[in-house]
Formats: sequence, structure tokens, C-alpha cells
Amino acid sequence: MHNGQGDWLPARAALHPTGLYFALRDIAAAELQDPFMQETVARVAAPERFVQVVPEDLGRAPPASAPAGLIFHVARCGSTLVSQLLKQQGGLVVYAEPPPVNEILKPPQPWARRELVAALRSLGDAFARHARGPYVVKCTSWNTLYCDMVAEAFPHSPWVLCLRDPLEVCVSLLQRPPGWLLGTDEMSKRFAAIVDPGGDATSKEELVARCYAAFCDSAARLDPRRGRLVEYPQLPAATWRDVAPHFAAPVDEAARERMVRAAARPAKAPPASVALFADDTAAKRAAASGSLRAAIDAHARPALARLQDVVPGFRPFGQ
Repeated sequence: MHNGQGDWLPARAALHPTGLYFALRDIAAAELQDPFMQETVARVAAPERFVQVVPEDLGRAPPASAPAGLIFHVARCGSTLVSQLLKQQGGLVVYAEPPPVNEILKPPQPWARRELVAALRSLGDAFARHARGPYVVKCTSWNTLYCDMVAEAFPHSPWVLCLRDPLEVCVSLLQRPPGWLLGTDEMSKRFAAIVDPGGDATSKEELVARCYAAFCDSAARLDPRRGRLVEYPQLPAATWRDVAPHFAAPVDEAARERMVRAAARPAKAPPASVALFADDTAAKRAAASGSLRAAIDAHARPALARLQDVVPGFRPFGQ
């Protein structure tokens, strides 16, 4: 796809009738220590170049270029902790919520599904060239609505879905609203229509509960033989005990000690932060209104039960 020396990170992507375009930044994989890839791109000054993948080359990527693992999640559930801890595993590069994935998947999608799957595969090839070894993609929360498309692009990559009790997730979504869902712009309206296609939600509480349900229902379409559920109370130990081995990256004692130290800090804090993690579970549960609890019982919890019970073998770690 591109030649020349340098650590060319695919920082942006654009779909166009003439093909898929990447903006590449000369940023080494070792720099990707920020909680989110976009923060590294903003922090590190680097040359930029642009490349095109013509339509006839879309999806032409060797199987070895696929991710070692995919992380999906339901938002505000510890997925950033998982991705930050995996960065402590030597030799594993983690792309956390990469903008190019968002730019390929965001609605309205101008390409057919098979073309989008091919575009994701070409993006995986670009990540593989940058990583020069095994890598993991941690998706943005709303990417979970399209997780089957991502999984189709990488049919042999194992995946995990990070979960947290819907009450705690939905309180967080209401307290710190994600712009993609609770904003007033056209994109927010599109996502609201996806998670609530009938337009039946009569409040923000009901909309976030339906959003959680949509995440679960989307994940239920995945192949359970390739996946695991990671529940928030099992963190951080589930990362080194279960997630890393599931991604074929078993953790030795030195890496585990690094992960333990990293887990003592807030996952979304800058790498140099000295702040200590403080559990907010009790505060979130205390903040839940009666109307939110009712909406969650009506929509989110049944979908979570379907995810755990309907799909054979689809169980959280530790069960």
C-alpha cells in the first residue's frame, strides 16, 4: 500500500468513490501510551502523508495482518482499563478507539457492506504495517452497533466484549453524555434512530437504556466461539488472567506486575498522571433515578439476559 521508511500510523480515513484514503502520521508504535489514539496523534508532532487504496485493491490483505484481538464494549465499563493494561504487555501494540475505524463505520454509510468490510480489512493491513507485530484494536463504544461487520472483516481474530451493570453504565451516560448519542446534531439523531428505531423513547433515561440494549443485541450476533465477556467487577485481574491469553499474548510475571501498577491509576488519565483510581460504583448506583431503573428493567436487562443466555457458550469469564 505504501513504501518508504518511517512509522506510518493510519491516523484518518476517508471513503470516496475513487477509493479509500488514509492520512498517515510518522508516529512510532511506542508513542501509543495515551488512553486514546487520537490523543497521541494530537500530542506528537509528526510529518503526514496521504495514500489511496483503489477499489480493486480494497480488502487485499494477508491473513497475518488481522488483529490479534478486538475489544468491543458497552461504554463506561472498564474497556479503557483493559486496553491500557494490555499496553504493558511487551510486543503488543494497542490502537485505542482509532478514528479511521469510526470514519469507515459512521452513518450514513456511503458504501455497501462488503465494501466497508474490505475497507476495514485494508485498514487492518495498515495497522499491521505500523505495528510490525501483533496488535489489538479497541473499538469506540458505538462501533459495537457494527461489531458483526468488524468481526466479518477479521474472521479469525478473537474478541472480547466489556460489560458493566447497565444501571452504572446508564448513569454515567446521563452524567457525561456522549455527543454521538445525546447531542442535538444530525449524527446524534442518526444514532438515536439506530438504537431506538421505532422512536419510542420518551426520555433520555429510556434512550440510554435502549442504547445499552442495542449494544447487547448487536454483540449477540457475533460468533461466541471466538469471544468472551469481560465483566467490570472482574477487572483488573481479568485482563492478565483471561483477555491477554485469549489474544494469544500470555502474561509473564514482569508484565503482570506492570499491569498491577498501571491499574492503580485512572485509566483515562494521562500516562504521567500520579492520580489514584477511586471506585465510583456506589455513587453511580445511588444516583440512579426511579425512571432510569424502570427503563433499564424494561430494556437493558432483558437484552443483557439474551446476550448471556440465548447464545450457546456465551458466558462471562470466571463462570
